[in-house]
Amino acid sequence: MSGEWGENRALNFALSAARAAMDEAGWSGLHEDDGLILATTTGQYLMWDQAFIGAATGVVRREEFVARFLHQPFGDLARRIRLGLGGSERGFDSVVSTACAAGTQALGMATMWLKRRCRRVLVGGVEVLCPLTVEGFRSLQLLSKNPARPFDRSRGGINLSEGAGFFCLERESKRSFARVSGFGFTSDAYHMTSPHPDGAGSLRAMTRALQSAGLDVNEVDWVHAHGTGSLHNDLAEGRALRSLFAGRSVPVSSTKGRHGHALGASGAIECALIVRAMREGRILGTDGFDEADPEIGLDIAREDGPLDVRYVLKNTLGFGGANAAVVLSC
Repeated sequence: MSGEWGENRALNFALSAARAAMDEAGWSGLHEDDGLILATTTGQYLMWDQAFIGAATGVVRREEFVARFLHQPFGDLARRIRLGLGGSERGFDSVVSTACAAGTQALGMATMWLKRRCRRVLVGGVEVLCPLTVEGFRSLQLLSKNPARPFDRSRGGINLSEGAGFFCLERESKRSFARVSGFGFTSDAYHMTSPHPDGAGSLRAMTRALQSAGLDVNEVDWVHAHGTGSLHNDLAEGRALRSLFAGRSVPVSSTKGRHGHALGASGAIECALIVRAMREGRILGTDGFDEADPEIGLDIAREDGPLDVRYVLKNTLGFGGANAAVVLSC
């Protein structure tokens, strides 16, 4: 892509994923009455971060900084996505920025929109790696120098990544790959960055997702956990899952050992992997998992394997106590 948008990696990622989803769904374009829900935590940061630093140090002229800083609002990225897909500036658009829970929460919101607002919703997440993001996580001592090891006894932190994932949701579809059967959102407001030690908010979100889907815990075939590989996140999520299933053994996995943690886009990217796995009749394993942590005590799926999957519980946790869970079914 040339011109003004050529260097906009967030937009290019989003358009590439959105177009692929629309091609799969047979959508010719994004119409004025179609919804668009975008999940992100960095947006178009790379378009203005260096200009900001340059302006602060006197290297970049004020006019150039102002022109670059217009890319800062997350809503601007959503607008550019709609325009890039051939739509007009009018439409039902929303941006979700609930940290790492954003992509999963956006899917739940899209399901609500289908019931009350739109016949079709394009929903997804996009994230690009930025210096501010990397240094922020480094300052929190959450980064691992080695590949992440979700739920492993020797886990040492997360691997940041980038990417995009989008879905076309329809109120009535003749060609459906899967459906969002239920969703649940909570905010435990325990700490700015740490989850509740017992995963209390996460447990409520998963419980509400199952209730929304009209399911009993015994009907869940597979749990795709948040599983970042950080010490406190995995422990809190493990405790929440143990409380939810109360002794029942259900396969649990996290794919972040393969693709890293794409923050606000992670839920969307991982749900795309889940749908693909469900269609192929298998579950995905947990790369990096070698030795079980006795404090977590879950049935962690080590490798990909065949399984007749009908219902998958996707769980996500974010900074600020944001929790989101969805039930995907086929």
